[in-house]
Amino acid sequence: LTLIACQREELFSPHDKKIDVDFSNISNNISSMNKPVKLSAKLIRSLEEISTLIVSSRSKSVVRLEINGSRFQLPSEFASILVSIAEKAKDGSEIQIIGTSENLTTQQAADYLGYSRPTLIKLLDEYKIPMSLVGKHRKIQFSDVIRLENKIKAERKKFLDDLALEDYELGRLEGFDPVKNARR
Repeated sequence: LTLIACQREELFSPHDKKIDVDFSNISNNISSMNKPVKLSAKLIRSLEEISTLIVSSRSKSVVRLEINGSRFQLPSEFASILVSIAEKAKDGSEIQIIGTSENLTTQQAADYLGYSRPTLIKLLDEYKIPMSLVGKHRKIQFSDVIRLENKIKAERKKFLDDLALEDYELGRLEGFDPVKNARR
């Protein structure tokens, strides 16, 4: 597999910097809900090199892909995905691809959100997040897990803003501007 990051619109040019990427250590199940995959050092270096090319370009980068001689131009949004994957992999994070319509077990959703499974189940009930039962096991759509995460973040932000405003009104918080803070 050859990935090419460049700034020109022609499909392929002899001046493009090509980076051969070996994806052989990634299982065929990366897009399913199996265990996250730890990328090899060689693959991480390749992704970092591509990421550096993309980030250093001054205009929108184009990512081109060549697989067994067939050439494709990928959407420009793919460049930011590659940069994100490279940053996560460099930090030692495992990589997992999850579709928004994927169904997660409560343990997978709890792991994703960083909660225990019992806490997640309480939150699912509290926020009335839909679940389906497969046998005795609860399944939650990944998009609903994201919706829950966003609701919790919004409530946490509102609580902290209210707390800061209360401290400001009581004179315990210097440098806090309630008008500026309300615009965020």
